[in-house]
Amino acid sequence: MSSKNAQPIFDLATHYRIEVRGRVDVEWLRSFDSSAEISVDEARQMEDITVLSVQTDQAGIVGLVRRLHGLGIAILKFQIVSIGANAAEVEEQR
Repeated sequence: MSSKNAQPIFDLATHYRIEVRGRVDVEWLRSFDSSAEISVDEARQMEDITVLSVQTDQAGIVGLVRRLHGLGIAILKFQIVSIGANAAEVEEQR
């Protein structure tokens, strides 16, 4: 594969799903990166698992993961849902 054909995966805003153990205050997370769209699956919080749905670029997701790690929050699952799609489009696909 030549470098001409290589395309970076994280250039565009990307939609991620992150499952973490415990509860996370989404408003607190949003205060760090106002450009990231973050929402929570309320039903899963009853199981003491927070599912974050995040729309951001590479720098934003790295910052979010670092914050979660710094708080000692265990990341159970990290998934790239779609590249370049907005969260509403992804929710419609599920």
